[in-house]
Amino acid sequence: MSQGPEFCAFLNIRYLNPLLMGSAHDWIADNMPPIPEGVVRMRSFHIAPDRGMSIIWFDSQDHLDAAFPHLKAFQQQIAERFEARCEAQKGITSPEMDFGA
Repeated sequence: MSQGPEFCAFLNIRYLNPLLMGSAHDWIADNMPPIPEGVVRMRSFHIAPDRGMSIIWFDSQDHLDAAFPHLKAFQQQIAERFEARCEAQKGITSPEMDFGA
């Protein structure tokens, strides 16, 4: 169980043309902005041939709030370049509902 709440950004991508996902991954790798201040870790997931998701954990609500507009702007670039729909959300964990290590 965690010691307290964790502050997260959830970034979802759905490609309208799944064939563009590989090109998008390459572009993201080459154009990723600097890691925002306060990032603790990031995990990306390939969910389906046309969907992906990243979760970014921050050390504070202030750092999440400061980085969030930049995360959304980067996703908008992806959406415009690669025929995708992107969504960004903020979340906070519920420590009393955490299970496992």
